Amino acid sequence: MGLREIKAERTRKHILDVALDLFLSQGLAATTMEQIAERAEVGSTTLYRYFPSKDHLAIGPFSNGMRMGDALRRRPLSEPLAESLGAVIIGALDVHINDIGRLIAARQVMDSNPTTRAALWDIFEEGKQNLSIALAERMGKELHSPEVELTAKMTFAVWELAWTHWGDNPSRSLEESAAEVLATIQGVDIVVPALPSRALAAHAAESPTSRAR
Repeated sequence: MGLREIKAERTRKHILDVALDLFLSQGLAATTMEQIAERAEVGSTTLYRYFPSKDHLAIGPFSNGMRMGDALRRRPLSEPLAESLGAVIIGALDVHINDIGRLIAARQVMDSNPTTRAALWDIFEEGKQNLSIALAERMGKELHSPEVELTAKMTFAVWELAWTHWGDNPSRSLEESAAEVLATIQGVDIVVPALPSRALAAHAAESPTSRAR
């Protein structure tokens, strides 16, 4: 990460800290973007460049998952893809909030607002698309190939599972939850859905290759 990116990330985290303080002290609805800009000592243009709305700010501490595609591009190409994705998942759980109580409060701010939850889904879909593009580049596959789409969905599923495990036992760190999940799934016999034998035979008979014969 270059100097410009480091400065940008530092500014982003500072704005998020200030916004969370205001959300917790006076509520999401009562907090304005102008207040956040003033308290963070940044211009309105800068604030909106980082966060287009309050919803993006409320989601902000948890939005690293939406940037997993960018994180994957920064991993060395010599690294096995599975290990790169594991590192990306762990990195995506860095919410820059070390205090457990504050982290839980931030999650409650996000979960308590229907508009914010709806915005989360939109950003979530953007994140999956970003990761899929990065995976297609890394795997040398078409964007909408089954390999790319299923790998992207699996990566996000593991990320979500780590969040769920942390929620069950928030005394652990998010990184510990992610490591536990990643270690556990290595020995899990995941079953891939398949066509029933009869349907598979019919599908094979109707394929262009079969008709050509």
